[in-house]
Amino acid sequence: MPIILYTSKNTASRNIAERLMELAPAIRPLDTKADSVLDILPQADTDCAIILSTHKSRSGKPMLTAHFPGNWSKADMGGKERSLNIANGRMLKSIIRELEAGNRKHKLGWPVFIEADHHGPLAEVPMIFVEIGSTEREWGNEAAARVVADAVNNAVSSRTQNPEPETVKPSGSRDAAHPETAFCIGGGHYAREFTKIELEQEGIAIGHICPKYAIDSLDEDTFRQAIEKSVDPVKRVLVLKESTNAAQKEKIKKLSDKLGAGYWEI
Repeated sequence: MPIILYTSKNTASRNIAERLMELAPAIRPLDTKADSVLDILPQADTDCAIILSTHKSRSGKPMLTAHFPGNWSKADMGGKERSLNIANGRMLKSIIRELEAGNRKHKLGWPVFIEADHHGPLAEVPMIFVEIGSTEREWGNEAAARVVADAVNNAVSSRTQNPEPETVKPSGSRDAAHPETAFCIGGGHYAREFTKIELEQEGIAIGHICPKYAIDSLDEDTFRQAIEKSVDPVKRVLVLKESTNAAQKEKIKKLSDKLGAGYWEI
């Protein structure tokens, strides 16, 4: 069962939690009272810990984001160097789709993005950060917090009602109830192409994302973590061909073959 964590010391985190408790009194997010959202560490066994959070960016533009924490190289913002968390691709897919649906329903008009894996903490259970960005003005926006709260409530409620792991249908095909989690490589920090796939393709759930700027530091250990640290099996590697060069493609192909994952350029 998913758990929802926040800190009352963070504006967006508290704002989302308050809207969530108004919307669904039966759901009680836990106030960790951590000094920073990066210090929130799940203390209970769960199939997914959802962290309500702020998002910061240099642009300062309004946006809604979600991502798995983890570090492809250095750990400048918590966690551990070259260490990924466990990905729950189906939960991320549900959250992103619910964020986009709420964004349209409430006419918020903000972009919705999956971000590449970044920052800490490093936990022994799956974690997803769900965020309002990117300045104090947006963090205190009640409409945005309501969209995020609604999305989290819907995603958690759906998961609670359908707790069994998804399986491949006999035909080998996939649908919205049986998405295949994929390791994704390429593109920018804001994973526009992979967000588009998440929203538009029923049969694929986005797992770990290694952005273009981290590909050269990708090695067998981190590649293996991206395949193995997943709630559901990862049998496919999606590579953005326009943002990877020949040497990078060759490295990714070799690692995919070695670890038994199919290589797909998109």
